[in-house]
Order: sequence, then C-alpha cells, then structure tokens
Amino acid sequence: MVKPITDIFQHMKLLSDIRSARRWAVPVAAAALLASSCSMIHEDLPECATRPATRASVNFIYDYNTLSQDLFNDNVGSVTLYVYDADNHLVSLSEFTAGQFRADGFAVPLSLPYGTYSLYASARASEDGYEASLLTPGAKFRRSAANPGDAFDALRYTLDNTNGTVDHASLPLEHMWLTQQPVTLTLSEAEIPAEGAPQPADVIVSATVPLQRVTNNLHLSITRANSAEANLPGLSDSDYEVWVQTVGGRHELDLLGRPTAAAQPLRYTPYAVSTSSGKRAAASIEADIAMSRLILEEDAAKHTQLVVRSRLSGETFTWDLPELLARGREAYPSHEWSGQEYLDREYNYNLTVDFRESDEGWRYIEVSIPILN
Repeated sequence: MVKPITDIFQHMKLLSDIRSARRWAVPVAAAALLASSCSMIHEDLPECATRPATRASVNFIYDYNTLSQDLFNDNVGSVTLYVYDADNHLVSLSEFTAGQFRADGFAVPLSLPYGTYSLYASARASEDGYEASLLTPGAKFRRSAANPGDAFDALRYTLDNTNGTVDHASLPLEHMWLTQQPVTLTLSEAEIPAEGAPQPADVIVSATVPLQRVTNNLHLSITRANSAEANLPGLSDSDYEVWVQTVGGRHELDLLGRPTAAAQPLRYTPYAVSTSSGKRAAASIEADIAMSRLILEEDAAKHTQLVVRSRLSGETFTWDLPELLARGREAYPSHEWSGQEYLDREYNYNLTVDFRESDEGWRYIEVSIPILN
C-alpha cells in the first residue's frame, strides 16, 4: 500500500525533530551538571577542593633520665636533626637553636618529598649552636663531614684527645645528647576530596625524636685520716694520681651513642683537683672527671676502670667503674632499671674512697648520687 505524500513529509519532520533534540541534549545536561557543582565561571559557586598537602612536624624529648620527666626545655640549647631515607642514606641535616624551637612551640616544620624516613638527632647545652660551641675552650665532640647521600655509618662524633688522653683544658665536657632510638616518619599523598566537599586542611604527620645524654661527671673524694694524728705528711693533691681508663674504644660515637668500629681507648684525667681539711680529723682530695657514655659490656674485662695510684706507697688501685656506679640504681627501688639503663639515665656521680692511715690500701668506697641537688 502506498502511503500518502503527506504522511511521508510528516515522518521526515519527526526524524528531523529527534535529531535536533539529540544535538541539544548533551549541552543541556553538561550545563545542568556545571550549574550543580564547583565552578570558576560563576562567582556564587565554591571552587573545586584540591588534594591537601602532607607536611612533617618534628619535636624532641629528653625524658630518659632518673626523674622520668621531659627536661628538654631545661637542659638543651641547640639540636641538629638528621633525616635518612629508606636505604639509610643522609637526606638532610638541619640545626635549630633554643630560640627557634621554642618559638615554634618545640615542633619544627620539615619539608620532604613523599616517602619513608628515619630520624636521628644530636643536641648540646650551648644555645649558640654546634659551630659556635666548637670555638669555646675544652674538649669537644666534633662531627665528621656530613653530605647528602652519605651512609649512616659515615657520620660519627669524635672527642678531642692527644694520644688517647682527653684534652679537657681544665673544663668539664659540654653536655651532649644523641638519639636514644631512631624514629620512622612516613609521608604519603592525602586522599582527593569528594565532589562538592569543602577544602580540607593540610595533613600534618608528627614525629618525636627521643634523646639520651652521653656525657657524665664523676666527683671523686679521696679521704684519709688527719695527717697529724696519722703521723703522715700533710695531704697534697700530688699524693695520688687519678684517672679513668677505657679498655674498649670510646673516642668515636655514632648517632646512637655507640662506639664505632674504629673507636680507640681513652684516658680521662681530672679537669679540677683540690684538697680540703675537715674538723673531723680527716682530709681529702677532691677530683672532678668528665667522661662520655659508660657501657656495661658482656665481658667485664672490657669495662672502663677507675684508677688511683698512691705516690706514697707506689701501689695502684683499680675499680670496675660501670659496675660500681650502676649500684646507684638501688636509690630508685620503684624502678626496675637494668644497670645499663640506669647508667644512661644518670649523669652525675659521687665516689668516696677512704684509705688506711698507713696508706697501704683503702678501707671502703662509697657511692652516692645527688637527687634534685
């Protein structure tokens, strides 16, 4: 059956209307979507939310002491932060003085690419920073050259000495701290905000680097009965020679306060010596000795020794210093510290050695520690 010509024209017009509708459908849908989402064209609509940045914030803590309190603010004047990558190669080294990290609320910002890092730190009592502290008198722990890409083992701190004897220049060692344990920091991209969500704040990844002190002070008192009553010549600071001798290597430490493989033995001599006479028919020689970290070795034969040589009798007396001082932990019965943990927490020791009147030997030795002065 042949359709009338009018029906054919109507059918062609319908097809034309459908094609025209299809041409307008996509622009209209896109316009509707644009009108319902963020846009930079319409000022009355919010901008699209973007991926927030991930930033690092690092602070430091020194609570590894006998008080178990954070004394970082009270003790530390400057700190150096070392950042190593996942392969233990140095990425960056940054120094902060007390004024800087106090102004930042003790949390310093750190700019790093995304990745996983290990954080270490060293600190000094001087508020002038590492380089300035080297210009002052006295023996110093000097840092080896540190360049990006260096392996962890390449960085070390070496104590000034001449042929194994520490060059204290009649001054105590400046208090120094190294890393108690490394801290892992991971920075990764934040999630992309959902469509229409408000702009999120930057992501802050925080890390806290713990410190431990690696310098100690020993006050040694050598007592003897009053010279007049003992019929001995007047007590003189030359009657006894005193020093602390390390058997193992100690002159080089890594960032964890451990002796390096190349470390050599050290002799610490008193940086101050004086004599005193008391009213209780006793006289004493007072000697102050500063030394680096004491370590309880598995082999006691490798322990650091306290040595006292009597010039009156010619006899030399030695004591196992780490084992002797570690007994001070008995002053803290509520803590179950190992001997090594106590030695790392404490830093100020008093020893009294009382010699026989005939100077043929010692009668007793007393260990004491000052608590809150």
